[in-house]
Amino acid sequence: MQNHGSSIMPLHYGHPPEYLYKRMVKLGGIISDLMIQNYSENFFLEKIADPFWFHSLSLAIGFDWNSSGTTTATLSALKDHINKGDSLRIIGGKGKHMGNIGQEIAKIESEGNVEDKYLYRIKKDAKSIAKVDEKLLQDGFNLYMQFILMDYKGNYTIVNQGMNTVSSLARRYHWKNNDISLYDDKRNGISGYEENIALDLSTKKSEKNREGIINIIQDNPLKYSKQRSLDNFMESAPVLDMNYKINWQKMKELYEYNPGKFDELMDMPGLSKSTIRALSYLAEIVYGNKPSFSDPVKYSFCLGGKDGVPKPVNINDYDEAIKFYKEILNGNSNYAEISKRLARMSYSLSSR
Repeated sequence: MQNHGSSIMPLHYGHPPEYLYKRMVKLGGIISDLMIQNYSENFFLEKIADPFWFHSLSLAIGFDWNSSGTTTATLSALKDHINKGDSLRIIGGKGKHMGNIGQEIAKIESEGNVEDKYLYRIKKDAKSIAKVDEKLLQDGFNLYMQFILMDYKGNYTIVNQGMNTVSSLARRYHWKNNDISLYDDKRNGISGYEENIALDLSTKKSEKNREGIINIIQDNPLKYSKQRSLDNFMESAPVLDMNYKINWQKMKELYEYNPGKFDELMDMPGLSKSTIRALSYLAEIVYGNKPSFSDPVKYSFCLGGKDGVPKPVNINDYDEAIKFYKEILNGNSNYAEISKRLARMSYSLSSR
């Protein structure tokens, strides 16, 4: 069954209290170790790439049910634990930590556990994925966070998060490297925002429009410069928060840059959201190839955490949970069997 729905994640600032964060590191670490021990590192990466599972994990270790901070807190806690081990690495974060990804990759390279060809590909893909979520999916959210989780065999999961300061909302984007394609709906999912309409040039539905964009550039978009704006062409189009004015100087630079395919266009320095949007609409006008305005699947989450929804975090219960799963991690078969029974009971109740 596919998990879907809609959810709003308000922007929350600040940090989790120290007493809770320390326990998040312990319990999150035990859960990750158990999954790696029983399955594999790549299996764990696949679960992190599932927006529903990831948010469930963040709730299980005690964070807010709807806060933007759940992404930072959960992944930072996992990072603190996992980077002390020898099977996975987590890099990145928000703000300055996002800017330090290159340095962190260099450190991993110096450790010699991950082949250079894997690190090069991961670094390249991470930059490309950030461009897709920032520029090709124009949903009103600006990226401010990127975490990269990788094993030593070149497998990785990327979690990006964007914010909309006008609506005070946040949104999370998940990617897994399996046969990754930036333009074929390979994003694992988007979580954290109400139903809305977004210009999405990263989907299969926009393939013809992307081709039209390249044709427009090669055909010299300056021939359309007498039209000052695009709004009167867009009959019955969805309304977006956008700048309709076209930067014709940038169009000239694009023509001189002369990309042969869409990937080359995305690598052009200084390419802005509004320029991509203008090119997309021009391609629709000239070639009739509409872009996609449908929004990817959203996920719904609702449990409690540190802000007391539906109840405050019980420290005693939290410590007991850490002890319980530590026993399983240490090979206690009795505790493992209890856990399996609880899982079967939970599944039976939820399927009624």
